[in-house]
Order: sequence, then structure tokens, then C-alpha cells
Amino acid sequence: MIRSYIALIKAYWQVVLEYRAGMVIWILSNTLPLVMLAVWLALAAEGPVGRFDAEEFIRYYLILLLVRQMTTVWVVWDLDREIRLGELSPKLLRPIDPIHQHVAFNWADKLFRLLTVVPLIAMVLAATGAWPEQAGAGRLLLFAASTLAAWTLRFLSQFSIGTLSFWITQSLALNELFYAGLLMLGGVIAPLDLFPDLVRQWAIYLPFRYMLSLPVEILLGRLSPSDLTLALALQALWVLLWFTAYRLLWKAGLKRYGAVGA
Repeated sequence: MIRSYIALIKAYWQVVLEYRAGMVIWILSNTLPLVMLAVWLALAAEGPVGRFDAEEFIRYYLILLLVRQMTTVWVVWDLDREIRLGELSPKLLRPIDPIHQHVAFNWADKLFRLLTVVPLIAMVLAATGAWPEQAGAGRLLLFAASTLAAWTLRFLSQFSIGTLSFWITQSLALNELFYAGLLMLGGVIAPLDLFPDLVRQWAIYLPFRYMLSLPVEILLGRLSPSDLTLALALQALWVLLWFTAYRLLWKAGLKRYGAVGA
């Protein structure tokens, strides 16, 4: 499996390089945190908003931009097209599960981002003084682990929604609805700390926080040890739940797959 992944990532790396202009456009399309930063900075010019002053907003949204770049997933669109047009059929004949090809493609993309946009964001964080001063090795390790779990959550959730194309033609519409929840309760439109108490209490148990906001909260050191333990446990639980959903939907969907060439 390791050799297979190395071969797949090498192949998809060539695809990424071939369409590097498109990849840059795709990267730039994930700059919504910068738009929201401008909005909140305008509001913070008149004074702090909750716990956030202008400096805190800059720190929060720049780190959120970093996390968003490393957790971007597009598998739902690929899977929806493959199921509807029968492109999935030849992949099912190969000795490796199709999900691994999608994972490798996403990892090749993340390698491209690590070499391009991530250093740029890191330099901006350093230049603006937004990088948390007390972010030691332990916190950085937890941040990296939580970011990886956040990507896994987004990937499995999109893959699960994409498999609904076995039964319906509107899986992309469902994904857009899910994405709206991610923007609102994942900390993009506003940090979760600024929401009313009732919304924050519900957001803790929904998956959206663990797809974007949690790694930012960890790196900023906003969580107490008990809150951090609970948050990481819930993130791991959501990974398990989405993995279970993916396996059940995938197996059931393949039994009724009847696209061209199947």
C-alpha cells in the first residue's frame, strides 16, 4: 500500500504541475478568511469585539487561512461526475480501492500548497507578529495532528455525500448546504467565541468546528486542558462516524451501481 501511494502521489504530482495555473486559481478561491478579516477589522476599529481586538482578528484569520489551505477537499465533485458518467467503472477494475486514488490526488495538492502558499502565509504571520509567541513544540504537534484530522473529516464527509450520487442527482446541492454550515459554524464567517452562548453550546457537538476552527483554537492556546481533551476526543469521534458512514454508503452504493460500462 505504501508503494502504491508513492506511485499515485508521483502521478498526481505531475497532474498538479501540468495544471499549476488552475491550482493557483483554486488556491486563491480559498481566501474568504481574508475577506472576513477585512470586515472584522473595520468593526474592531471602533473597539474590541468580544475577546477580539484588531490584532487578535489578524492572528485568528491568518491561521484560519493556513488551516483552510491545508484542509481543502474537492472529492465530492469528482465522485459525483464519476458515478453519473460511468467513469467509476474502470477504477473498480483496478486492484486498489478508488478512495485511495482520491486521497493521493488530494495529498499531491497539499504538497504543492506546502511548497507555495504555506511559506507565504507563514512569512505574513511572522511579519505582522500574528504568530503566537508561546506556541511551543507540543502545541505545534497538536495543531498539526488536529489539522490532519480536520482534513480527514472534510474528506470523509465529502466522500460520503458524493456517494449519495448512487441514489440521487442532487448530491452536490446537499454538499453546498453542508458547506454553508461549515462557513457559519466552522469559524469562517465569525470566530465561534462571538456567537451567542446557545449557538456555541450546539456547535461543540456538530462536526463543523472540527473541520476548521479547532486547529486554530489549539494554536492560539485558547483551550484549557479539559476543553482541549474533550475537543480532540469529539474530533476523533466525528472521524470515526464519517468513516463508518462512508463504508456503509460505499458498499450499499456499489450494489446498485449501473452507470455506463458498469
